[in-house]
Amino acid sequence: MTISNKVKICLLTAGIVMLAGCGSDSGSKTTTTTTTTPTTPTTPTTQTTVKIFDAVANCKTKSDVPSCHFDNGVYVIKLSNKVTDEQQQRVIKRVTNMMQWAHQDVREQFAAKRIVLGLIEDQDALKTAAGEFVIELNNNKGTIIDGIELIYTNIGGKDETLSPTTYQKMMQLYDYYVDGNANSAAGAALSVSYEAFKTALVQTKVTADRLGIAYLQYDECNYGNQQLTNNRALGTPNPCMEDGRPTDDDGNDISKGKPDMVHSLATNLNPGALLGTVYEYLVEVKNTPAGELSASDSSAFVNEGYIGSNVVNGLTDHSKLFVSWANRSFLPFKQYLDTYFFVNKK
Repeated sequence: MTISNKVKICLLTAGIVMLAGCGSDSGSKTTTTTTTTPTTPTTPTTQTTVKIFDAVANCKTKSDVPSCHFDNGVYVIKLSNKVTDEQQQRVIKRVTNMMQWAHQDVREQFAAKRIVLGLIEDQDALKTAAGEFVIELNNNKGTIIDGIELIYTNIGGKDETLSPTTYQKMMQLYDYYVDGNANSAAGAALSVSYEAFKTALVQTKVTADRLGIAYLQYDECNYGNQQLTNNRALGTPNPCMEDGRPTDDDGNDISKGKPDMVHSLATNLNPGALLGTVYEYLVEVKNTPAGELSASDSSAFVNEGYIGSNVVNGLTDHSKLFVSWANRSFLPFKQYLDTYFFVNKK
């Protein structure tokens, strides 16, 4: 497979996230974040250290990858000279925030993994030697590193370091690779909150129908990763289709969700993807909502409201209650984040 074809599979179709990346400047520096953590959500008693690195030594090219050494922690590293120190520091600040705010159990999980956030300017850069490096490192997940994501500094004219996208991608890394369905308390609670979200979608539809207003839908197909069952979120077709067919242009079966050639693990990728978007909104408000969220009347999801509140306060159009963040279906996510990711947030 040529580099161009390989790069093509690195572009996730859902529009929330583009996977994959790692890189390095010469030398290796670290930023260590040591914060007080609780044994319960309200009683700080012990300390956990999550190391945050801004470079990795002697690891820049595809041929370097077999010899690359990553310590446990989070690497926020540049993939090209076009990425500035200021952009890198903005991402490091958000990673530091996330680790400081999180519950001890979550921090201990991150502290035991090798996680990479690679900063790169745009998709075209993936067609260069940097792209070969990204792909080779991605192919070595589980041996050299545990999980990778990209932060783009110019994707469609948008600099992701100026938005809360870092939180979104860190949450996906947590769900897919840090917890990795290992049945930790925090990981299990994430799964429970996602199922509660799906149940609440159906319940709020009943109320919306009675009131004659639009209800919320969520399409799991983009992040289904061939793992969807008949228990699908309201708004998810069964089977998933593309251009009227249950296969994509390459002939891959998408009936149980589009396969992700980068996050190649046998799991539904929706919980981490959607929870990451909720995290963004709770921290910085003006995020980009998940493209999989939509209204039953074909209108766009409304990026307003108090998460899961079921009240119209904060909404420009009160009739959009159920197709905004105020929809109570999001309450399980808020409760989960308050318990495991915002317990130390002031």
